[in-house]
Amino acid sequence: MPIWKTTETGLQQISNTTLSQQDFLEEHLEDWIIANPDFLEEPLLIIGHQVLIPDIGDRIDVLALDRDGNSVIIELKRGQLADPVDMQALRYASYVSRWSFANFEQQAKEYYGATNDADFSLQDVFEQFCAEGDIEDVPTLNADQRIILVGSAIRDKLGSVALWLREHGIDIKAIEVQAYEEGCATFLQPRVIIPLPVDRFQSVGTGEASDVRSWITNGRRWHLEERCGPKASEMLVKLTDLIDETCVEADGPHWNQKFYVSYRVGNRIWLRITTQKTRLTLQVLTEAGTFSQAGLAQKLGICEFPLDSTLAEKLRLPSSVSIDEQNPWIWLSIKEDFDPNSPAFREFLREAQAAFPRA
Repeated sequence: MPIWKTTETGLQQISNTTLSQQDFLEEHLEDWIIANPDFLEEPLLIIGHQVLIPDIGDRIDVLALDRDGNSVIIELKRGQLADPVDMQALRYASYVSRWSFANFEQQAKEYYGATNDADFSLQDVFEQFCAEGDIEDVPTLNADQRIILVGSAIRDKLGSVALWLREHGIDIKAIEVQAYEEGCATFLQPRVIIPLPVDRFQSVGTGEASDVRSWITNGRRWHLEERCGPKASEMLVKLTDLIDETCVEADGPHWNQKFYVSYRVGNRIWLRITTQKTRLTLQVLTEAGTFSQAGLAQKLGICEFPLDSTLAEKLRLPSSVSIDEQNPWIWLSIKEDFDPNSPAFREFLREAQAAFPRA
């Protein structure tokens, strides 16, 4: 895709070039992306470059986190992206999939030069990154892994493999970087090639709504198929059926928010269900002091998650509850070990609805 500039005599095309012709190395690409992650067409939190895989000896070019909590493996080539790159990236994703929170925190400490800093917290850094994107509920870290491949061009065989991987649930993105030169200046244009961009005009004149914001046009499908993994999706269906049956005052479910499903009592949100790949986070509004953390944990047969615990400790827990008795919100993190249809949970829902602050 050529780039043109205006001159006094009309349009003039800027000359195409390549990263190799400009003597740019993969290290240059790496430095540019670290300094400006938006170059990859999405917000990313970089936590490492040339990341050594323990006991393997391989190195990931750039390691990042996205705002869904996924780890993102970024592999760079200044030339064409060819076949071995995809297998290399898949190996790295498989290694990282088994990392604990402690692995990520240690890697982030090394990247930020905070190895000996006892006050450094990846939790704080990640929560700030999420807050900048207006995400209220911090997602589970490393619930899934993604791959981004960056190079000057994508060969057909690699493109075919990448599309097949996406069709089978592997989140892989490929970006071509086109280069242009004018005098001493070089211009770069990143373009997402896989997945192909959505045609935002495809529904014009058809009477059908565009699905670019599919949590609005079909929120139920968005949460059950895009936000949740299979087990979390099954649990969400059971949970919404149970609330409909048990909580007659609750108005919902409302599916049209990007990150959560909600129920209202009157004109206020009573229950918010944040959807994620492997768990659901419930926020329930009650009169402060109605429930105790220890009592509710015992009643539901789940763990306590004290507010002063670290995110790493939380990630290792099965289903858990957190309550600040001076705060009206109850936080329940439920995973596949939790049974939404248990009599104890049914009773909790009825009690929580009765304890909704109506003033």
